Amino acid sequence: MKRSLVVSLLAGLPWGLGAAPLQPREDLLLFVNGDQLHGSFLGLKEGLVTVWQRADLTAPGEFKATRIQKIILRAGRPEKSNEGLAHVALVNGDRIPGTLTALDDETVTLETTCAGGMRIPRKLVGMVAPLPLGGRVLYHGPYSEDGWLMINPNFPDGIPALTPLADDPKDQAKAKDKDKTKDDAKDDAKDEAKDDAKDDAKDDAKDEAKDEEDKPVPAAAAVAGEEGQGQDPDAKKAPIPRWDFSGAAWYWNQKQGATALVRKSVMTDRSILRFNLAWRNRLMLCLAFHADFARPPQAAAAADGDKAKDEAKQRMLMNRLGSGDPSGFPLLFGNSYVLQINSGYAMLLRCGYDDKGNPVTERLEVNNPGIRLTETGSATFELRCDRLKGAILLFIGDELAMQWAEPGLANDGGSGSYAGKGGGFGFLVQMEKSPVRISDVVVAEWNGMPDSARSMQVAEQDIVLLANGTDRFSGQVTGFQNGKLRLHGKFGDFSFPLDAIAEVRFASNNLAKHEDSNAERIVIRLDPIGNLSGQPLSGDAHSLKLLTPYAGEINLKLESATILDFQPSTNYLDDWDPQF
Repeated sequence: MKRSLVVSLLAGLPWGLGAAPLQPREDLLLFVNGDQLHGSFLGLKEGLVTVWQRADLTAPGEFKATRIQKIILRAGRPEKSNEGLAHVALVNGDRIPGTLTALDDETVTLETTCAGGMRIPRKLVGMVAPLPLGGRVLYHGPYSEDGWLMINPNFPDGIPALTPLADDPKDQAKAKDKDKTKDDAKDDAKDEAKDDAKDDAKDDAKDEAKDEEDKPVPAAAAVAGEEGQGQDPDAKKAPIPRWDFSGAAWYWNQKQGATALVRKSVMTDRSILRFNLAWRNRLMLCLAFHADFARPPQAAAAADGDKAKDEAKQRMLMNRLGSGDPSGFPLLFGNSYVLQINSGYAMLLRCGYDDKGNPVTERLEVNNPGIRLTETGSATFELRCDRLKGAILLFIGDELAMQWAEPGLANDGGSGSYAGKGGGFGFLVQMEKSPVRISDVVVAEWNGMPDSARSMQVAEQDIVLLANGTDRFSGQVTGFQNGKLRLHGKFGDFSFPLDAIAEVRFASNNLAKHEDSNAERIVIRLDPIGNLSGQPLSGDAHSLKLLTPYAGEINLKLESATILDFQPSTNYLDDWDPQF
């Protein structure tokens, strides 16, 4: 599947396509049907033709934009990230990174590292954000698999890599079928021997019970502890359900299983965790945060019989993870919070261990746990959590969905009553046959602002939110001069230094309505924040000449670019995506 389109496109060219080994930081070309081609992006020619080079080719190849979904540059790693997070957000969805230098009733002017000075009509600017989020961006991606782990309690440091045979999906399926055939043969032999020694009527009942008892435990749902401890020997042969990485997203497309996708050290005491989620069929996604992935504490030495009982209990708990049971969460995420997101509700759980090392989960009560999600759909989720004050807020689609109040470390004398002890987070799907896609993951420091940014925008007045996360002022922004923003409000005139402002939201009644009629538009996504759209005119591997509807023709440097999106869409359930 991954090579079919590529072969057909290159068949008529005077050079062949070889199986060259992948080099670090190569570019990746994704076609509209999901085919992929590694190599180097050399630029764009007239007519939206992409020029592509590989080390094993005698001459560059050319591909029309209509066949390309996106190009991921340097495996998603920028040559140089934009300095700071300051940016302006336009009515068409573009976010231009840069520093505000001038503002009046007609124009917003900013200085950018990617395109120099830019003058933009004010009616096209919905927001100016000198200090968005209130802190540093700690992670933005996924652009590669680096730093991500797939874990289960039997493999807390990451499940084993696929063997060369299993790298190809067809070979992996053959291997699974081969293992299944062997297991079936063993079961048949056992059943035949038992049938010879027992009465037929009794055999039926006993064999049925025995089959259920001997059913292999998947490796992803194995017991806690070191590899192989407490496992059924046959469980090691069972294929481990895995997440798939493709392009700039993680996919879960397994029928069942309990493999978590995690990053172990990212979050700070006050963090924002934001991601785009798309799903098919019913949804049951678990989001663990502030997780330390601790193993069960070693209790006092127990008798062999008690140890066997403990192992059996842990196996039972892990077996239930794939069916929605939360009892085994501590064995997977350690001391943490886990948010279960269902199509109709969201439930938050404290997770940890008691004095005897037994896993403990406890539900946090909330007035209205109900949410409304379609059976198949997509949404942006944002979690804001403060370990010091114990505040946990969930936003769905930029609207506050629910919030919880816990005894924070600062409020409780540092006694540690906040359940999340670590800096990791992770995802786990608990619904059978429920494909999921996770993309655009952002982890950033949080300034404590409890509001949804978009919820502040009003029709008649401009809103200025200060970087302290609490103070805000409304009125009319009249200008920017000498490093200070001027606001005429109902109770007087105000002047704010730029470094004290988190966001400025302009009155929606004064904004132009967005109309996108350019079929040749592409979107360039920048690191750590930013995306610019327009009609590409020409370019090479280092820069693109882009015709934008808001700043005219600009020369955009690609040193901070990570993705060139040729088929931009707000629909996360794209029909072209074969992984989903």
